[in-house]
Amino acid sequence: MKNPVLQLDNVSKAFYPPLSFRDIISFNFKNKPPTQALDNVSFQLEEGKILGILGPNGAGKTTLLKIISTLILPDSGKVRVNSYEVNRDDDNIKRSLGLASSEERSFYWRLTGIQNLEFFAAMYGLNKNQARARIKELFETFHINYGRKRFDTYSAGMKRIFLIIRALLHNPRLLLLDEPSKSLDFENSQKIRDFIAQLSRQGKTILLATHNFTEATELSDSLLILYQGRNCAWGTMNELRHRFNRPQGSIADIYKDCTCNA
Repeated sequence: MKNPVLQLDNVSKAFYPPLSFRDIISFNFKNKPPTQALDNVSFQLEEGKILGILGPNGAGKTTLLKIISTLILPDSGKVRVNSYEVNRDDDNIKRSLGLASSEERSFYWRLTGIQNLEFFAAMYGLNKNQARARIKELFETFHINYGRKRFDTYSAGMKRIFLIIRALLHNPRLLLLDEPSKSLDFENSQKIRDFIAQLSRQGKTILLATHNFTEATELSDSLLILYQGRNCAWGTMNELRHRFNRPQGSIADIYKDCTCNA
């Protein structure tokens, strides 16, 4: 793979449990065993491709996205985004990627959708004219006609789309999506998938963390299965079928083989 947009080499991250009130008042400061969120995870992602990340709750998917987006630092290993390295070139990395989490709590619910986006665009360094032009472009591209309504009146699907639009305001090369169709009904889930597919056709490189096997296989060029913080499978569907000796196997079959034998 030549000049990958994203490259991880042996990335690990552990979290130590916080001290309880009882520990503090009894001066019990002994180290408690950490939770290993990621354990030597390595993979690469080529420009213009979608990588689907699957794994049970607690497998490390969200931790992985937070490390790539520089929200938290790895304990060991290297992360490169567009040849910039996490913990050395964080400002350049932040300009290179957009993160859409699975929650919309950071939006201001009394403001309209447009007002929210104008505020976040300013935080990305866009001036008023640039922000308005970019928002207009994104609304036209994705057929948004409800931007002047208050954010708290939006449906779950509308809010999820605005999360992705916010991540696209500064036109990043890499987009990180954390469970974009979480808790949505079939109609809104399909709208989100169509939205992501359109982004891919526009040349965006996308990291898609999801619990939805159908979503992952429909949208992704390659798949990564995380289990207990470890990379237990990575590759195209054909490569995974070959590795697990399942010529006609589904991703659900491979997921079971991978997680049961990990």
